[in-house]
Amino acid sequence: MKTRILVVDDEVGWRDMFVFLLEPLGFEVTCVENGFEGVQKIRENDYSVVLMDVHMPVLSGPEALKEIHKIRPSQKVIIFSSSSDPEHILEKEAETQGIIACLYKPVELAEIQRVLEKSIGTLPQTL
Repeated sequence: MKTRILVVDDEVGWRDMFVFLLEPLGFEVTCVENGFEGVQKIRENDYSVVLMDVHMPVLSGPEALKEIHKIRPSQKVIIFSSSSDPEHILEKEAETQGIIACLYKPVELAEIQRVLEKSIGTLPQTL
């Protein structure tokens, strides 16, 4: 059975990049474009990890995270943002909300690999 990953990002380029990187490694990747759709997918399916942007229309990452954890309290989530956060407020907030990691765009391939290994264990192949 393939490891399922949900990508929630309003930017099609980022969704495409995650599909391009993760599907060849054997992951089943589902993509949606906002937090509301992400919450709907969590209601419908189980995912090993959710990769979610912070700033999105309809329902932001932090708002979606609250809803996701109501549905699946132990859901593993990695968030990423295009904004710099020099005071690390987002990271501190993430720690209190059970988020595995907070990454900043552009995300390095090695960093994606590191946080996925941390959240789901050994990857089928290296990135």
